Amino acid sequence: MAFINKRTLYSTSRTLHIYISTALFFLLILFCVSGIVLNHVDWLKNDKNNGQVTASIPAPLVTKASTQLDTLPTLYPEIEAFLAKQYSLIKVKSIEWEKDDALVMLDYPLPAGFAYVELDFTTGELNLDYQTGGVLSVMGDLHKGRHTGTVWSWVIDISAVLMIIFAITGMIILFQNRKKRLLGVWITVLGIATPLVIYLCWVPQIKGVS
Repeated sequence: MAFINKRTLYSTSRTLHIYISTALFFLLILFCVSGIVLNHVDWLKNDKNNGQVTASIPAPLVTKASTQLDTLPTLYPEIEAFLAKQYSLIKVKSIEWEKDDALVMLDYPLPAGFAYVELDFTTGELNLDYQTGGVLSVMGDLHKGRHTGTVWSWVIDISAVLMIIFAITGMIILFQNRKKRLLGVWITVLGIATPLVIYLCWVPQIKGVS
């Protein structure tokens, strides 16, 4: 019975290890490359693009605003819905309202950039200033989960759990191989001790504080 359980464990671990590695193939490379990028932020100095768009505010929205200037914030949901549909802008960071000038200003954070929208309900004009990052900058923010939204946050969490399972199943498979088990254990110990020693000896940290 014990033999069957052990064999099942090894077989299941091998299957999980193989298919998790294939499922994580792209994400592992993405997080590794973006980790290198984040360790060399000077590479990102010129990795930004700025732009501006001028357009007209939809006539129905202008008409509503003209009759509700004193209560313009009540139109915020409609304004956000329009911007989400037209420019795919979601999860506004802040909204400001200048009552005297009938201006509504919305600030949207983006991975490696931002979008700032100004709607002038007096002239009916919309101005959109934005900054987008290049591939490396976007990869860096994807790595950190910065301004990437709830769905990408789940991608990070789930992939992290799968990486843990990938590592554990790798160790289980190692223990199945008697010839390579001892060497594998020593390499594992070395892999744990090396970064720990580097951290304790060379990474700046405050000491002697109670």
